[in-house]
Amino acid sequence: MKKHLTTIVIFCILISSPFYGQENKIQEISSIVKNYYSLERESIHVHFTKSTFITNENIWFKGYVYYSKKNAPFFTTTNIFAVLKNAENKTLNSKLLYGSMGSFEGSFELPPNMASGSYYLQFYTNWMNNFSEDQSALYKIEVINPDNPGQSITNDAEVEIKAYPEGGIFLKNKTNTMVVSVKGCKKQPLPVTEVTLFNNSETIQVIPLDNNGYGKFEYYAIEENSTDSLKVTFLNKTYKTALPKIQKKGVTLKFTNKIGNNSSVLELKTNRDTYPDIENKPFYILIHKDDNAFLLETKFTNNITDQEMLITDDYLFDGLNTIRILDSDLNEVAQRLLYKVFENSIPVNITKNKEENGDILFTAETTANTNLSIAVLPSKSKALNNNNISNEFLLTPYIKDYPDINTSKYFSNGKEPDKNLDLYLICSKSKYIWETMKQNPPKENYTFDMGLKIKGVINQKLKRGKEYSVRLTSYGTIIDEKAEIVNNNEFYFDNLILADSCKLDFELLENGKNITPKIYLRALNNIAQYNHPYTPNEKICFTDETNEPFTDLPNIEKEAIKLENIVIEDKREKLKHATAFGNGQLRGRKITESESLGFPTVLDLIRYEGFEVRNRPDSAVAVYGRLKNTLVNGLKNSPDVFLDDYRLVKLDILRDILTSEIDEFYINKHMSVPTLQNRIGIIKIYRKRKAFSALKNKPVFNYVLENGFEKITPFTNTTYTSGYSGDGFNNYGLIHWIPTIISDENGKFSFSIPQAYKGEAKLIIEGLSPEGKIISQVITINL
Repeated sequence: MKKHLTTIVIFCILISSPFYGQENKIQEISSIVKNYYSLERESIHVHFTKSTFITNENIWFKGYVYYSKKNAPFFTTTNIFAVLKNAENKTLNSKLLYGSMGSFEGSFELPPNMASGSYYLQFYTNWMNNFSEDQSALYKIEVINPDNPGQSITNDAEVEIKAYPEGGIFLKNKTNTMVVSVKGCKKQPLPVTEVTLFNNSETIQVIPLDNNGYGKFEYYAIEENSTDSLKVTFLNKTYKTALPKIQKKGVTLKFTNKIGNNSSVLELKTNRDTYPDIENKPFYILIHKDDNAFLLETKFTNNITDQEMLITDDYLFDGLNTIRILDSDLNEVAQRLLYKVFENSIPVNITKNKEENGDILFTAETTANTNLSIAVLPSKSKALNNNNISNEFLLTPYIKDYPDINTSKYFSNGKEPDKNLDLYLICSKSKYIWETMKQNPPKENYTFDMGLKIKGVINQKLKRGKEYSVRLTSYGTIIDEKAEIVNNNEFYFDNLILADSCKLDFELLENGKNITPKIYLRALNNIAQYNHPYTPNEKICFTDETNEPFTDLPNIEKEAIKLENIVIEDKREKLKHATAFGNGQLRGRKITESESLGFPTVLDLIRYEGFEVRNRPDSAVAVYGRLKNTLVNGLKNSPDVFLDDYRLVKLDILRDILTSEIDEFYINKHMSVPTLQNRIGIIKIYRKRKAFSALKNKPVFNYVLENGFEKITPFTNTTYTSGYSGDGFNNYGLIHWIPTIISDENGKFSFSIPQAYKGEAKLIIEGLSPEGKIISQVITINL
C-alpha cells in the first residue's frame, strides 16, 4: 500500500475572504457555505432546578441564549416560546417568555392530578422557523404523582450495539478506523467494559469501552459479505450484531489528532476498485464551523491510493468543526466532526461566610463579570439534571439527532472536554446536510421579534382634512406611545414589552383632541407555531426484571398556601420593580434619606456609582463609563439610562431631578447592551408617584392583552410537610433555587441558602459572561 505525505494543498482559503481568479468550483463552494450561514442562529440552554418533579411542585428554570457562531451571548433575543407536552403529544401549557441581555427565566406549575410519566419541554423563537434544521432546545423531565407513582426505571435487558466507520464509509480492501457503541434501550451507557469482535466462535479482538460505552478499533475489510460480528455480555445474556455493510468503492478519511505541538494528520484513502474512476479528478477538503471555513484541493495521482496531509491548528476553528470531503461534482463522499479545544470556561470559588437570620451566607468569586443561576440539591439526589450548558452551546447546535444522545459527560465542571469525546464525534453526523446546504439555503420568511406588535383598525369614518393618531397608554407598564393611522384606517405599535393580561388604553386623537374611538385590535406575534414541533416517541423497552414502584417520595402539601394570603412582618421595604422586565440582572435598592442628603441630585448619585458625569450649562448632559472599549477604537462607552422605564435619548432631564424624588435605583455597570453605539451598562431610575388619574373622564378603548409575556414570579420553594430531611427529600427534594445572580466587575458576588437542610448538598452553577465565557460547575458543600 502506497502512502504519500502530500504538500499539494493548492487552495487554502479563508472563505469569509473574497476570491480573486480562483476556479468556479472553489467559488461555488464558498458561495454555498456563505449563503447557508448568512442568517444568525440562536442556541438556547435551560438550567432546571432538577430533572424529576412531584405534582404540586413548580418547574423552575433559567434560560441562556447563545450565538454559537461567535461563541458569545445572543443579547437581542427577546421573545422565547416554551411548550410543555406529555408523552401522548398533547400540549398541556405554553408560555411567551421575555429574554433580556441573553437570558430569561420562568416556571411551570404542575397540577395535583397530573399523571406520572415522561414530559417534554421545548423552547424556541419565531426566528428559528427560518431554518430547515431544528434549532430549538428540548428537555425531557419525569413527573411523579404520589397518589399513583408508577414504576422506577431499572437497567433494561435490551442492548444496542452499533459500529461506525470514521468518515461514514466502510471501504473494501482498506484499513478502516471503527468506533463501536454499546447502549441500553434508551441510549444510556451500560456497565459493560468490553466488546468482542469475532468470527464464528473465534475471537479476533477484544475492544475496551470507555465509561460512555464507546470503543475504537482498526479493521481491514476484505470480503463484502463478511460474517465478522460484535458481541457483548450483559445480565448473563449475550448480544450480537454484524458489522456494517462493506462498500466496494468510495473515498474515506482518517484524522489523527496532534502528532506535533500544533499539527494533526488528515488521511484520504481510496482503493484499487475506485482509483480509475477518480484519477486526476479534484477533491475538495472543506473544514468549517458555520461560515468560518478553510478549503483545500487535492487529487489522486501516480497510482497512490492514500494521501496524508498536515493540518495545523490554524486550519481549525474554536469548538466543533465539520470536515467534508467533496468530489469533483461537489457531492459529499465523507464527513467527520472534530472538536478544537479552546479556553471558554470560568471557574467559580465559593466560601461559606456565616449564618445569619436563618440563612447561610456565602461569598463567591469568578474571573469575570457574569450572569449565573444556582440550584441546590441534596448530594444523593436522584433528580440531578444532566443537561450541561457547555454541551448545549458547543456541541448540540451542530450534531444531528441530539435529543436522542447524551453528551452530558463530555464536559465536567467547565473543564476541557473528555479525551474520549472524539469517539463520540466519529459516531455522529453534522446537523447540516450538504445537499440541503447546496439546494435550500434559508430565507428570511419569519421575523426576529423584539417585543410584541399590535395591529389596530379604526372602525369609524374619519373626516377629510383632519389629522388622526392613536395614543396607547398603560399605567401598569408605564407606556405612553403614539402611532399614525396609515392605509385602510390601520395603525401599528411595535416592540412592546407587555405582560400577560395587562390592561391597555387606546385614545383616538383628532387634531390632537380626544374623540370616542371604535377600534378592532389584535396582537400579531404573541403566539408562534414552530415548524419543528417535537413529537414524543417513547421506545418501549423489554426487561428481564420487574420494575419496582417509586418509593421514598417527599411529602408535599397538596394545596400550597399562597404567599399573598400571609402577612409577614418585615421591616425591610420590598422593591416594587425588582421583577419588572429586564431588571432581574440589575442591582436594585431603595433610596434612603441619607443618600438624598449626601447626593442632592440624581446626577450626583450616578457619579457616586462610578460613572463619569458631564453636566455643563453650555452642553448636553453626558454619562460615560470609566473604562475605554478597546474593541471600538478606544472610545468611551456610555450606559443606557431609563427613567420610569422609558429609555432616555437625551439626558438633560436628569438635571432637574432631585435624589429625594427617587424611589428605587437599579444599576449594572458592566452589562453589554446590544447596540452599535458602544453602550455598556444600564441605569434604571424610578420616581415616587401619586395616584394615577391621567385618563380620568377621557374617552378610551380598553383592551386586555391575552398571551403576553409571562410575569416573572419570585421563587418560593415547595412546602415539604415532612421537612428538609428523610429519604424522600434526599431523593427528590429541592433545597433552594437562585435564578439570577450578577457578579460585580471583579467577578465577586454573594448569595444565601435557607438554613433548613443539614448535610451534604450540591450546588449546580451555570452562567455566561458578556464575552461568552461559560460557567458550568457542580460544587459539593456541607450545610
